[in-house]
Amino acid sequence: MAQQLKDEVQEAIASAALEIFARKGFRQATMADIGKAARISTGNIYRYYENKEDLFHALLTEEFVGAFVDLVRRRVKSLDGIEDIRELAPTAAFHGVSQELLAFCLANRQRVVILLGRSQGTRYETFSEELVATLVKLAIAHFRALNPELKVTKTMRFNLDRLYRNFVGMMVDILTHFHEEADIRQAIDDYSRYHLAGLKSFFG
Repeated sequence: MAQQLKDEVQEAIASAALEIFARKGFRQATMADIGKAARISTGNIYRYYENKEDLFHALLTEEFVGAFVDLVRRRVKSLDGIEDIRELAPTAAFHGVSQELLAFCLANRQRVVILLGRSQGTRYETFSEELVATLVKLAIAHFRALNPELKVTKTMRFNLDRLYRNFVGMMVDILTHFHEEADIRQAIDDYSRYHLAGLKSFFG
């Protein structure tokens, strides 16, 4: 007779795996670590998941990654034609999609940390670099639309790359360091305002 799989055990494994992957990263995490955190035997995990990779991708699905990318793109695109974020009305689309993205990150804090900073050794190990490249491209397109004569030099591209690497890294640091929703919201809001003001200054 086939053994019955229990939902509560699978949920315990998933919760423990998110904790371990977010803290150690996929490469350093072991099934034994996850079993210990879930308070079940390592062997029992294999009744639910074929291996560590199978467990990882059950938690970070293509649908989850796609939803995150879509929100990031929508946030950037909502600034089309906007020269100064401080001029935006409270009802502007940017504020709405920013809150949507923040709510998504709060609801999926560990998953976002793993995706952006702890996914080495998985199919998403280059995700952060690709995201940075996309953000640089979108930033250039935004400011070029405001100033068609804008000349983007190799040094500007280099600096933009570093600016966005720092931005992504800071998001990981905030979501890792703080656990209270109010603290996360405040930290992200403060840093986002600094980042956007810096971009405006950078492009002159």
